[in-house]
Amino acid sequence: AQISLGDTDALTPVRLSISPAAISIPLGNAELKEVGFTKLVKRDDGVYENVTATDGEKRYMKAGDKTSLPHLNKKISD
Repeated sequence: AQISLGDTDALTPVRLSISPAAISIPLGNAELKEVGFTKLVKRDDGVYENVTATDGEKRYMKAGDKTSLPHLNKKISD
């Protein structure tokens, strides 16, 4: 790579670092819901559809309507 070694001795042993491959697989709405994610899809100005709505959650979230917000407190815990 034509990068200088700096202060590192050329005879310093190399350490092998193994990490999992970063493969990106798109998840569907059902898989997102299973792992606790919320997916909102914009339907109109200020209106979003919660395509991963669980029991008790409203299907549509409207701007200014706090009762239509997803129940994040049920999905996120300390």
